[in-house]
Amino acid sequence: MGWLDLFRKWSKSKEQVTEEAHEPAEAPVKQEQEQETIVKSKEEFPGFAPVWMVELLYRHKPILNQERLYAKMQKYTGEARLDEHAPKGARDRDPVVSEAHSGERTRQDFEPLLFYHSNYMVQYRDGVVPAQTCILPSERPPEAALYEAALQQSWHWPDARQVVGGCRYSLLLTDFCAEGLNYKERLKLFQSALCALLETAPCEAIYWKTSGKLVQPEEYLRAISEGEWLHGAMNVRLYKAEGDGTGQPEMLVDTCGLAAMGVPDLQCHFTGLDPNEVATILVDLAYYLYERGDIIRDGETIGSAESQRWRCEHQHSLNEPRRRVIDLNPGEPYSAGGQLHGR
Repeated sequence: MGWLDLFRKWSKSKEQVTEEAHEPAEAPVKQEQEQETIVKSKEEFPGFAPVWMVELLYRHKPILNQERLYAKMQKYTGEARLDEHAPKGARDRDPVVSEAHSGERTRQDFEPLLFYHSNYMVQYRDGVVPAQTCILPSERPPEAALYEAALQQSWHWPDARQVVGGCRYSLLLTDFCAEGLNYKERLKLFQSALCALLETAPCEAIYWKTSGKLVQPEEYLRAISEGEWLHGAMNVRLYKAEGDGTGQPEMLVDTCGLAAMGVPDLQCHFTGLDPNEVATILVDLAYYLYERGDIIRDGETIGSAESQRWRCEHQHSLNEPRRRVIDLNPGEPYSAGGQLHGR
């Protein structure tokens, strides 16, 4: 049984908690105006992820100190409580969080841990539900082949392949009933819960499934402490393709991870430009979209000078995963094929 099957089997026992809260309620007009991006369903925004997930990779079997984990969750996410409907076997072996102060307890083999976060409430048609985060043990050791695509894009971490290759255990962190949150609040909750878990059970590597990015834990904690909320959640990728015979290779630089939040990712298909400079432009624009929402209209241009205006257009992504993106056309002589623009 894989991680997805495990999560589905376990989460099925939660249906009675939210069985009457399947569809988000219609937000008031004022609220709709305040939120630049509102995602109501995965179908309305290609690439949107109802559930986010990261995998923490370990060289040795991780041990969770229950008291420390609870304290860290409270510190970073605010008021939180452990699921009161946890499987009876798990409750018999491991007292609930509220009893953690009776003494230090650690756990290696455990049932999924579900935290309710009362500071992050989600409005549904029939009521309000707290957003949740879940920590699951993995039932299989990490397999290098599962991370190959991410390893090929790990320009930021030269030792990633060696580190990941030495890992034999993993934990999974997901969110649950959180897709109705404003994407900034959702990301803040998820990043905060991840920080709590990392400080409780430090790992060797972090793998973001929605962005396909491998992250060094120490660098991640530094970035988050400095307010880089997209660190890990967004990946910047570079692909090279065969050129047109002129000696200039075609390249594609794109971001991956924003669409999972309900914000368009970015892509630029070009030739004759420095890919590092293109990547810098995409990162800057990605943070602008994260702060402001999807406010760029088709046909608008970006650039620091009149001679460097790049035309923007919403499209489907050229590369997997299929998702909504804003395509940046650098114009002649740098645009790599007019057929890829204006479709």
